[in-house]
Amino acid sequence: MITLVEKFNNKKHVFNSGESLYMKIKHFAASILTVATLALIGVSAQTQTVNAATVSTADASGVIYVSNANGAPLFTTPDANGNISSKNISLENKSAWSYNQTANVDGVTYYQVATDTWVSANDTSSEAPAVSLDKDMYINANGGVNLYDAPNGNFSGSTVTGGSMVHVYESKTDANGTTWYDVGMSRWIKGDYVSNDNVKETLTMSATAYDPVVLGSDMGYTGVAANLSKFPKGTHLRITDSNGKTYDRVVNDTGLFAYSNPNQLDIAMPNSEALQFGRQNITVQVLG
Repeated sequence: MITLVEKFNNKKHVFNSGESLYMKIKHFAASILTVATLALIGVSAQTQTVNAATVSTADASGVIYVSNANGAPLFTTPDANGNISSKNISLENKSAWSYNQTANVDGVTYYQVATDTWVSANDTSSEAPAVSLDKDMYINANGGVNLYDAPNGNFSGSTVTGGSMVHVYESKTDANGTTWYDVGMSRWIKGDYVSNDNVKETLTMSATAYDPVVLGSDMGYTGVAANLSKFPKGTHLRITDSNGKTYDRVVNDTGLFAYSNPNQLDIAMPNSEALQFGRQNITVQVLG
């Protein structure tokens, strides 16, 4: 295994990597792209030349996944006559690679994954490989959610109820960047409707911020003041502000304003941040 910065023909090429294929990855394809760990494996030295009758290239971008169990050999750029040569190195099976150009060499598509570095469509797939899982997840929806016989497949005739727990066995990400989860018995659920968190309730509230240190408290910045009849101490809240920033907080206090206003939270944070926060509307997810 070698590093993400590889030398091809004594030139340095950098491959962009991102987070793992199992996702939260929200909108994998649309964000171009959450690319899996990139890896290279050596192959025995040999020269491989293809003499083709037709060659055409096109600008294109996306991600491909190595589907050859032995790795995907890399080739030089096809010349005008369709000649390509082996670079005597391969991409590791199930690794993901971004490309920025395609070439059709006598009916076979090649993807450019680096300067003067191409891989054949015969050794790759546009569909991400399955990721094995063994964990519980929660249905984050109101009402029933349909299950399908495959990612982007047909309705299986079964549904699951919002708020319930399902056990997932693997995940797949389709070409549109949507993650699907296998819940057993050839039934799949769209990732938009499942979460690692057991979201019991989602609310829109108002919030201000305060610095406990300024008030002489040693409670730190992991808490939030709330109306304790609405959110007892120890309640885990995930708070998303109007700018999309998320705060994971546990109720540990009640301020005078929150005490008399059940729809108000007071979020602990350093004073410089609290002054910038002001008062705003927030989204609150009750996790426990």
